[in-house]
Amino acid sequence: MNKLSTSITYDHLNDLIMMKVRGVANANDVIAAYEKANLYAKKHNSSRILLDVSELEHRFAAIDIVNLMPQVVHYIRDLSVARVVGIKGYMHDLFLQKVKRFDVNAENFECFKTAREWLSKH
Repeated sequence: MNKLSTSITYDHLNDLIMMKVRGVANANDVIAAYEKANLYAKKHNSSRILLDVSELEHRFAAIDIVNLMPQVVHYIRDLSVARVVGIKGYMHDLFLQKVKRFDVNAENFECFKTAREWLSKH
């Protein structure tokens, strides 16, 4: 049974990829989501992604973030990524901390509007 739902669209007015991932994700799901975002961004020649993970639950150990980060960074290194995160932010905060060590232009936000505003400047 698939425990993950993903939707992705291109906002041509703002030249950004909008993606929502909800459900329960393991480490491979996270990597696959960023791969999908990368492919969609290339298809639309966009370098900005607004990713809503506010309804995403991580089902893997925090230490696994260290192991998956090089693969994730491979897909988002040249992108600006604004992530809308939920209240349960420990894994989201850890993810952001690790991705920034690879000099990826990414930030976490609590609301969609603020995330979009940040992306408009990057």
